[in-house]
Amino acid sequence: MRCWLIFFTFFICNLTFSQNTCKVVKKKIKKVEKYILKDKSEKAFDLLEKIESKCNESFFFSALGDLYFSFKKHEKAQFFYSKSYDLTDLKYINSRSLNQFLIVLYKTGNYERFNSLVINKNITLNKTNSLEIASLIEKNTFAFNSQKDSILFNPQSLSINSNSDQYFPSMPINSNVIIFTQRDRVEDFVDENFFLSRKVNNVWTKPIKLGDNINSDYREGSLSVSFDGRDLFFTSCNRPDTYGGCDLYFSTLINDTVWSESVNMGGSLNTKYWESQPSISADGQLLFFSSNRYGGYGGSDIWMSRKKDSFWTEPVNLGPKINTKQDEYCPYLHYDNKTFYFASQGHPGFGGFDLYMTDIDSIGKVGDIINLGYPINTNYDESGLIVSQDGKKAYYNSNKKGDLDIYTFDLPQKYMAQAISIVNGLVTDSISGTGVSCEIFIAEKDDQWEYSFFSDNLGNFSFSIPPSSKFKITILSKNHDFFSSDFQLAENELIKNVNLVLNRLNLGNTINLNNIYYQFDDYSLTSASLTEIRKIADYLILNYQLKVEIGGHTDNIGTKVYNDRLSAKRAKSVYDMLLLFGIDSNRVSYKGYGFDVPINLQDTELGRLENRRTEIKVIGFDAK
Repeated sequence: MRCWLIFFTFFICNLTFSQNTCKVVKKKIKKVEKYILKDKSEKAFDLLEKIESKCNESFFFSALGDLYFSFKKHEKAQFFYSKSYDLTDLKYINSRSLNQFLIVLYKTGNYERFNSLVINKNITLNKTNSLEIASLIEKNTFAFNSQKDSILFNPQSLSINSNSDQYFPSMPINSNVIIFTQRDRVEDFVDENFFLSRKVNNVWTKPIKLGDNINSDYREGSLSVSFDGRDLFFTSCNRPDTYGGCDLYFSTLINDTVWSESVNMGGSLNTKYWESQPSISADGQLLFFSSNRYGGYGGSDIWMSRKKDSFWTEPVNLGPKINTKQDEYCPYLHYDNKTFYFASQGHPGFGGFDLYMTDIDSIGKVGDIINLGYPINTNYDESGLIVSQDGKKAYYNSNKKGDLDIYTFDLPQKYMAQAISIVNGLVTDSISGTGVSCEIFIAEKDDQWEYSFFSDNLGNFSFSIPPSSKFKITILSKNHDFFSSDFQLAENELIKNVNLVLNRLNLGNTINLNNIYYQFDDYSLTSASLTEIRKIADYLILNYQLKVEIGGHTDNIGTKVYNDRLSAKRAKSVYDMLLLFGIDSNRVSYKGYGFDVPINLQDTELGRLENRRTEIKVIGFDAK
């Protein structure tokens, strides 16, 4: 209350009312002051509205602007500051009011009038606040110039919107389900819960509230759905198990409609500070969120945690290229695992929260920051943007009509994410036919990138990949054969289904190592082969009881003696690398078979290619 008293004392002393022509209003202002000091803001507003038109003095309008600014009523503050400006060109305005006038002009989208004040020779800006003013001028200049380059924009309000606030949309890859936050006010109590709507015949159905395992008696704020739609990462506030006010929680899908009990994600992610707005990457390996925890650049920053051995690592700040002294919210990494969208108040923009995009790699390195431009961004708050599988359609929330609502629009090409294809897989046991939960590695054919995850208990998995990709799938499963195979997406193939059958481990099983390569007439291993051999080493560590033989095979070109020697050298090169990767020599042997055991008897290029191979043969089981 002391700060209010200081403010109003300053206000009353400077309100000269031009030869006492507004004495009645002066008394009313003192009454407003008393209401505010007694924390009766509604009565203060009611009285202010009654006296707004009772006096036509520049100082009076400026003071009203100060009052409404202090209550963050920026539209009202801008209106009365402007009236004062129009009367006397702000000749007698104090420096603090002038700075506040600039702020509300920017925040209400009056960029041109802002410029007129800055260049007005009769007005002196507050030099003690020079850095903040310089930053504000920079932002306004950006908004003024960028507004001229407006793009075609036709956002559509979703039918799920109501008189309540709807915001923070999220959806699994199929885009036929949308989950969002709804905020209701009941008898002065504000509650936030998650609702779900399905698209049926291109129409969004009436939203239904998610179950009690997700929604609770406490507030649930923002949510991110995993790529396959099975896992939820969300925010809840003030639960009994919280580390701070708002924490990150996790739940997984039990069946089509039932979710598991939600679990606090623990002390590596949650602190005594505010953690919210999680976003899980398509590969499930990165989790982004917003927090005002210690170690940031000011306000709320965006942080990233990496999944390692089923645990989340200590989060790292994404750095000053994304984070500013003000707030950064709503991180979202598209399914392409590269295009990153977020909302910020700190970067050059149009006021409020604006939407931005950048590129981000697997280690968190950030590219150039791009504002999505006008009129996608306005002087209102735009945030919560997500983008469809093809990178073309966006969903976001805005308060441009008062309440927060969710809208959809077609992204201009320069703001699109990369289209991705979806691979849906099923891993089954060769004997029982049941699904197998196992570790799966996805790698680009030339090993430019790789990531891993686990299939679920039914053997299902999904991942995103650039269209027309060549890739390989490697599977490590206990008590099953090593599996590695190459695949390719056809042009415009956006969905690919693969069924992978794992053979049970048995004595004498032979596994063809398709991704071990040699130069012609040589036994030196390529870099791609080393990647494959490391996976074999991991497989042998997982199946620690196995004893195997590395077998080298050639085609029928050349003499038997030469082919026997070459195949033995090739087998030994794999053997040597396995030892370097930590496999005990007692578990591995090698042998060159030359052309003695062909798998294709046709004397063709294809037949010879298939016969030039390296195999693993199960020759024993260690009883230990």
